[in-house]
Amino acid sequence: MTATIKTRTNVATGNAIDTLSRASLISMGGISALVGLWAAACLVGAVMTNGIGQVATGFFSALVG
Repeated sequence: MTATIKTRTNVATGNAIDTLSRASLISMGGISALVGLWAAACLVGAVMTNGIGQVATGFFSALVG
Protein backbone atom coordinates (compact mmCIF):
# COMPACT_ATOMS: atom_id res chain seq x y z
CA MET A 1 0.00 0.00 0.00
CA THR A 2 1.31 3.44 -0.94
CA ALA A 3 0.22 6.78 0.49
CA THR A 4 0.63 10.22 -1.00
CA ILE A 5 1.53 12.99 1.41
CA LYS A 6 0.93 16.60 0.40
CA THR A 7 2.56 19.41 2.33
CA ARG A 8 2.32 23.17 1.99
CA THR A 9 5.06 25.50 3.04
CA ASN A 10 4.41 29.21 3.48
CA VAL A 11 7.46 31.42 3.26
CA ALA A 12 7.12 35.10 4.17
CA THR A 13 9.41 37.07 1.89
CA GLY A 14 9.55 40.83 1.70
CA ASN A 15 7.10 41.49 4.51
CA ALA A 16 8.70 44.83 5.41
CA ILE A 17 8.59 45.96 1.78
CA ASP A 18 4.93 45.01 1.51
CA THR A 19 4.15 47.02 4.64
CA LEU A 20 6.06 50.02 3.33
CA SER A 21 4.31 49.78 -0.04
CA ARG A 22 0.91 49.58 1.63
CA ALA A 23 1.69 52.58 3.85
CA SER A 24 2.87 54.68 0.90
CA LEU A 25 -0.20 53.70 -1.13
CA ILE A 26 -2.53 54.70 1.70
CA SER A 27 -0.72 58.00 2.27
CA MET A 28 -0.77 58.89 -1.45
CA GLY A 29 -4.47 58.05 -1.62
CA GLY A 30 -5.18 60.23 1.41
CA ILE A 31 -3.24 63.16 0.01
CA SER A 32 -5.02 62.79 -3.35
CA ALA A 33 -8.37 62.84 -1.57
CA LEU A 34 -7.40 66.02 0.30
CA VAL A 35 -6.32 67.70 -2.95
CA GLY A 36 -9.63 66.73 -4.56
CA LEU A 37 -11.62 68.12 -1.64
CA TRP A 38 -9.61 71.36 -1.75
CA ALA A 39 -10.27 71.71 -5.50
CA ALA A 40 -13.99 71.14 -4.99
CA ALA A 41 -14.07 73.74 -2.21
CA CYS A 42 -12.28 76.26 -4.43
CA LEU A 43 -14.72 75.62 -7.28
CA VAL A 44 -17.71 76.06 -4.98
CA GLY A 45 -16.21 79.30 -3.63
CA ALA A 46 -15.62 80.62 -7.14
CA VAL A 47 -19.18 79.80 -8.18
CA MET A 48 -20.62 81.43 -5.06
CA THR A 49 -18.52 84.57 -5.57
CA ASN A 50 -18.80 85.08 -9.34
CA GLY A 51 -21.71 82.93 -10.48
CA ILE A 52 -21.71 79.90 -12.73
CA GLY A 53 -21.75 81.95 -15.95
CA GLN A 54 -18.57 83.87 -15.23
CA VAL A 55 -16.79 80.76 -13.93
CA ALA A 56 -17.66 78.88 -17.13
CA THR A 57 -16.63 81.86 -19.28
CA GLY A 58 -13.34 82.20 -17.43
CA PHE A 59 -12.68 78.47 -17.72
CA PHE A 60 -13.23 78.43 -21.48
CA SER A 61 -11.18 81.58 -22.01
CA ALA A 62 -8.36 80.01 -20.01
CA LEU A 63 -8.50 76.91 -22.21
CA VAL A 64 -8.58 78.83 -25.47
CA GLY A 65 -6.09 81.47 -24.44
